[in-house]
Amino acid sequence: MDNLSCYMLVILGVVLHNLMFCLAENVTANFVFGDSLVDVGNNNYIPSLSKANFYPNGIDFGRPTGRYTNGRTIVDIIGQEMGFNFTPPYLAPTTFGPVVLQGVNYASGGGGVLNGTGKIFGGRINMDAQLDNFANTKQYIITRLGEASAMKLLENALFSVTMGSNDFINNYLTPVLSTAEQLTVPPEKFVGAVIFKYEIQLTMSTKSSKILFRTIHLMDLRVQTQLVVQVVDDLGA
Repeated sequence: MDNLSCYMLVILGVVLHNLMFCLAENVTANFVFGDSLVDVGNNNYIPSLSKANFYPNGIDFGRPTGRYTNGRTIVDIIGQEMGFNFTPPYLAPTTFGPVVLQGVNYASGGGGVLNGTGKIFGGRINMDAQLDNFANTKQYIITRLGEASAMKLLENALFSVTMGSNDFINNYLTPVLSTAEQLTVPPEKFVGAVIFKYEIQLTMSTKSSKILFRTIHLMDLRVQTQLVVQVVDDLGA
């Protein structure tokens, strides 16, 4: 890692730390959308080639959990810093009752902004389907609390969205399978389509004022840092 990347990583860490400090006192729940970077086990419950239910994944927990990492994901860490327990996967049979009122994780390894993304894995939950699942959760919360209390909970909840790299790696840039699309769809047009779709989805999913990530993680730390800083500015406005 070069000096610039290290510097940007430090800046990003400071921004996120300050953001968590500002939001922690008033956040009522933690709702997570995304792909394998933040999947905590949803893919364990669907037929998919994209799974993490095997070692060395989960070694810090003593067993695989469905997380695509040895231990906690970034949303696990942020949630704990804000006083929450681990946000449970939507598809887990234990995700019901009071636990739902503290938030749910809808993320799925292989998922993307576009519905065609990740088809090489078979099963995956793309962003549109994650929004459908959130709609089910919203109705569940309304049924338990009543509409007024449910809306208050959701308005003060934290929504994090970590999505987009699969739309390139496992869609437009997939070797062989995407050759025809690359020949007929210019890169600029594809990027524009992803961004257009993503903006619509974010509008649907995050009517709360507390939005943590609104960035397609394009493997460019400088871009991510700038976007997160912009989000912080938006929240402070």
